[in-house]
Amino acid sequence: MSRAATPFRHALLPAALVLLCGCSATAEGTGGAEDTRDSMPPIHVRQTVELTRNGVNEARENYLGAIRDCQAGGLQSRPLRDEDVALLGTTRYELWLDRDTEVVRQTTWEVANDGPGGTCMFRLQTTGNQETTTSSRYQQVDLATGEQTDDAAPDDALARMPAEKSDTVALSGFSGPTQRSVAGQPCNEWVKPSGLRQCVWSGGTKWGFTPEPLNEYRPNRGFIVLEQTPGHDPDYTVTTQVISVGKPFDRAALEAPRARGKLN
Repeated sequence: MSRAATPFRHALLPAALVLLCGCSATAEGTGGAEDTRDSMPPIHVRQTVELTRNGVNEARENYLGAIRDCQAGGLQSRPLRDEDVALLGTTRYELWLDRDTEVVRQTTWEVANDGPGGTCMFRLQTTGNQETTTSSRYQQVDLATGEQTDDAAPDDALARMPAEKSDTVALSGFSGPTQRSVAGQPCNEWVKPSGLRQCVWSGGTKWGFTPEPLNEYRPNRGFIVLEQTPGHDPDYTVTTQVISVGKPFDRAALEAPRARGKLN
């Protein structure tokens, strides 16, 4: 799942540009859109993503096939615990967004082999990345190593402008929407000819969250897919465990976990 492990700042650039274009168009068309940052409530999101084919997590299935072959062949083996197998091939995204701070954390689980060739000494490998933006600072932390970089944030890093509606031609082949509710929040469900369904959070347009679809599944400061189910083609399944709007954060949760054992 290497795609999901790409740092957010670069991986989300295409989606961010789409959103920025929408904001700038609003500003030009209305003589300057109002910055709605002051009314931004605390928003907390936690969701998991996995690449599936016909509903099957292939990373997990590949591991299960490998450990069966290893044990059947009498090779030295160390299987994963059941709870670790359940994490294979998944990425967890967690966001904390409010008027003063924006934190996006990504944690990915894959299988690794510690033994030499011809052995099956498997372990769960955890990697992750956290980005924190305030009005003055942008920080990125590698959650596996603790390595971090700090930069000055742009003056408008936390600015919030109402989302603008796109032309139909810009909807990336999706049709819709159908109004739904996922995890207690409203979303617009869009459908592709392949059968892929993407339900995009529609409760944050005032603060720049587009309710329209993108060829993207990863959450960011202006786009949150609450649910995605693939169609005929292999694609990413998105499941939201938590989305809360208006509930104060536990500020301690925003600190990047540095110890490897805390990544799970």
